[in-house]
Formats: sequence, C-alpha cells, structure tokens
Amino acid sequence: MVREAVRLIEAGVAGNVFPGAVGCVAWREGGAWTYAEAAGGRLAPQAPKAEPRTIYDLASITKSFVATTALRLVESGRLSLSSTVHATLSDARGGVVDQVTIEQLLTHRSGLAAWGGLYLDVPHDPGSTAARRWILAEAARRPEEGPPGRCVYSDLGYMLVGEIVARGAGSDLAEAVADHVTRPLGIDDVVLYAGALSSERRAALVRVAAPTERCQWRGRIVRGEVHDENCSALGGVSGHAGIFGTARGVARFGTELLDVLATRSTFLSKATLDGALAERPGGSYRLGFDVKTGEQSAAGRRMSARTFGHLGFTGTSFWCDPEQEIVVVLLTNRVHPSRANEKIRGFRPAFHDGVLAAWEG
Repeated sequence: MVREAVRLIEAGVAGNVFPGAVGCVAWREGGAWTYAEAAGGRLAPQAPKAEPRTIYDLASITKSFVATTALRLVESGRLSLSSTVHATLSDARGGVVDQVTIEQLLTHRSGLAAWGGLYLDVPHDPGSTAARRWILAEAARRPEEGPPGRCVYSDLGYMLVGEIVARGAGSDLAEAVADHVTRPLGIDDVVLYAGALSSERRAALVRVAAPTERCQWRGRIVRGEVHDENCSALGGVSGHAGIFGTARGVARFGTELLDVLATRSTFLSKATLDGALAERPGGSYRLGFDVKTGEQSAAGRRMSARTFGHLGFTGTSFWCDPEQEIVVVLLTNRVHPSRANEKIRGFRPAFHDGVLAAWEG
C-alpha cells in the first residue's frame, strides 16, 4: 500500500500536479492504529526531497481544528452554539450577522460572503490589533448575494469563529487550539499556527516547510508563513487558515475522531461529534467538516458514504471513514509556484481510490 501511495505521488509530480507530497494512511489493526507514510517529489524544483517530516500549510483544514476546539469548549460549558454573534463578538456588531448563531457560522450558513480581499484595504499595519479589529468588523459586513438560508462556504464566517473561540477559551486562538486539541493529542509540535511561533521556532519551521505561492502582495515566494492573504493580514492566526502540519499529525487527529465515534475515546462525546456531522439542508458542509458527496467526491469511490474530512486550498486534504476505520491524509503544495494549477482536482480521487484498492488487496 505504501508502495502504491509513493507511485501515485511520483505520478502526480511527473504530471505537474505538485512539486511534492506526503501522504499518511492510518487504519485499525489488532485493536490499535497503524500509521503508514509515503513521500515523493521535492519541496520545490531543485529543492530537497519531500519527507514525512515535511510541514505543509494546511489552509482550510484549519477550520476542522478550530471547530473541534469550539466543540470542546461547548462540552466544558465555556461556549454555546446557540449564542448569537451580537452577544459574543462586539467587533462584529452592526453587521449582517448580529442574530446569526455560532452554530450557523460553524456550518457555513451565516449569510456571509464566501470571501473578500480584505487584506487589500486594511488601513492598519498587518498583524496589528487595529488590523484584526478592522478585518473582523469588515468581514461581518459582507453579505452573500442570494436568498437567505443557503449553505455558502465562507472564510469570512470562520474569521469570526476564530475570534469567538479565542474569547470563549480566554486565550488567543493559537493557544486555544493547542490547549484543547493538539496538545491533548500529542501533536502540538507538528500541528501548529506558524504565525504564533517565536522568531527562532519559525526559522526552524521554514527549514522543513514546503513553499507555497509567489505572492504578488508580499512580493516573494511564501514559505513558513501562511499562504492565505487575509490570514496573513490578521497576523497569521485565524479561524479559517494558518495551521501548518505534518501528514501523520493530521492523521492522528483523524483517528481520534474515529475513536470518538466508536466510543473508544472521551476526547469528545459521541453525541457531540454525531451532532456536528449530522446532515443539514442546503449543502454538504457540516460543523467543521465536509462529507463525501457521490461518486465525484474528492474522497474517491472506495470510501464509504459516511466519510468526512476537509480540503485545503494549498493542496491538502484528510478523509476519515468510520465504516472502514481508515484515515487518509494527502498534503501537497500544489499552489507552488502558482494557484492557477488545478490538476489536484483530478488527482485527489484517483489517489484515494488507488490507496484504498492497495489497502483492501
């Protein structure tokens, strides 16, 4: 199975899908989780080879970690999904989401626009407290065009979520995710917000991080700092992006979620995670996760209909299948050197189908 994963990754490199990639597959065997990693290609042309220890910008996989932090805060009584934005986030008051609940934000049903180039207009120094407050206030004032009640995948909504989660935790967002998710799982050294690191630790991260895009706004190739420009303007820490990680670290997160569903873990209650994954009208997005939708899903054809996970814009993904008790993680930097490369769309399902076929065989 590892051999097939490496073969597929090398085929992706040869087909210019990405410069390199790392995959991790985890499955239950003999009552315990087995982890198998595969790597191929390079961090960039003429750069060192991709290795299992390579750190990738997880992009929107961040949302799953932040949403899980929110669920842990709900279970501890420090956050309520039924609370409104107006009651929990003063910076967003007067926007279009005053009466929107935290649950609606987390499930992409807030009525906010999908995205906006806020980083281009912020009148303060990127990363400053003033910049954060301006961006959050502006994000709350960007409605989606169309009838209300639809499921619209919204980075803007998760920017607000990040601030709400931080305030519920009584700390900054990076500390909240570490305290409630990554540290309890023992992965806080390999799944983390790069923007929250000291200069020394960030320099060390850069040495093992895959570069992303040549950013026109920043005037350089981005490496070891978040690819998403809005997140960068927020200081590199946000609810919608900013977390970096290894494939095995993300797989460890996925196996814990499957253990919760199988009542082998008290990390969350099964009822809480079942509620987060429950079907909601209008779209496939659940609370912090997406689900497999039909034969054309990025998860491929061989994962079951109960499969859930998330994609990341930089070329990352993880999928968890409760029926087969398997987690498949694929981390790439397909945006290097340009986000115009969208070959990952065809590669992802083929990768999952090939890996599962080898695993089943």
